[in-house]
Amino acid sequence: MSIFKNKSNKVEKPLEPRKKKGMNNSLGIDLGTLNTVIAKPSGDKFDLYQIPSVVAIKKEDPTAVLAVGEEAKLMLGRTPEDIVAVRPLKKGVIESKVQAKALLSKAIEIGTSNGETISRVVIGIPGDASEVEKNAAEEIAKKAGADFVLVISEGLSAAIGAGLPIAEPNGTMVIDVGAGSTDLVVISLGGITDIKTVRRGGDDIDNNIVDIVKERFHVKIGIHAAEAAKMNVGMIHCNESLENLSIEVIGKSVETNRPKKVIIDSMLIADAAEPIIKEIIDGLDEVLEKLTPELIAGIYSNTVAVGGSSRLRGLKERICDDLSIPVIVYDDPMTVVAKGAAIVAAEPRALEPEVRLKAMK
Repeated sequence: MSIFKNKSNKVEKPLEPRKKKGMNNSLGIDLGTLNTVIAKPSGDKFDLYQIPSVVAIKKEDPTAVLAVGEEAKLMLGRTPEDIVAVRPLKKGVIESKVQAKALLSKAIEIGTSNGETISRVVIGIPGDASEVEKNAAEEIAKKAGADFVLVISEGLSAAIGAGLPIAEPNGTMVIDVGAGSTDLVVISLGGITDIKTVRRGGDDIDNNIVDIVKERFHVKIGIHAAEAAKMNVGMIHCNESLENLSIEVIGKSVETNRPKKVIIDSMLIADAAEPIIKEIIDGLDEVLEKLTPELIAGIYSNTVAVGGSSRLRGLKERICDDLSIPVIVYDDPMTVVAKGAAIVAAEPRALEPEVRLKAMK
């Protein structure tokens, strides 16, 4: 696997490529609350990059951007009083246009080389985003250097990236468990037939872990430690018997203000995740209530979970327990939205009705 560099010659973290023909002057971007993933069609493959969705700014001037991405993430919880590291998106929604522009500019910079320009950018955002939010994302991307910008639902983008049979009349469902929100999308004939966004996701689980550790052990831990524990030993409550793993984390004692070790196990993380999982299950129940028998039959065979927290053990089992829907967890859940966006960027007519219908034949 090769290492790619951006214009500043800083080495960015590459992700595994997936083969797909496309135009070199197009990009797909998954503008996430936690991470931003960039997919660039390059010959018969994708060049893929991931950067944290973090921007460092001056405390007294939020428009003064000092660092973006990995460099800014390292400042979280460690900055001097006059510098603040922030996330430009909350629950998948842009909170600061200036900071989001800096993040998108960085993403586009990473996706370009040798002085080339990017003519087409497709961005995946939560499916229930308002027109104002969609227009803001489009406006920011154009200011960041893109000639043409299209904003599409993360769920639809994920389905395209995962290679699901979205052009067929049978239903296909995507459960996209992101950091800030969870998209529940049903697709048929290449279009969205039903969509619901639950504004809860992996970040909420992390925050709950922090709160439970403080309550049970009287120890404060950082949000990064909570996230690492979740991804290393996390699980979801389900009927299947899963191994209860554990990990050691160092935090700050509430009583003594000194460093203190604490053991976080899978059951604690399952307890932290439970309120969020219940909301996702309730959201899925609402979606199912509206579907026709034909679409229900389709999603029984074609439901995929993507997004960082989809990798938690027990998620697919819990959904099957509660809703009788078999779920496949996509093998590359972190990059699938960006890949789908890149495919649409490289194929300008991919979402037009006549093209979708032709794909059925």
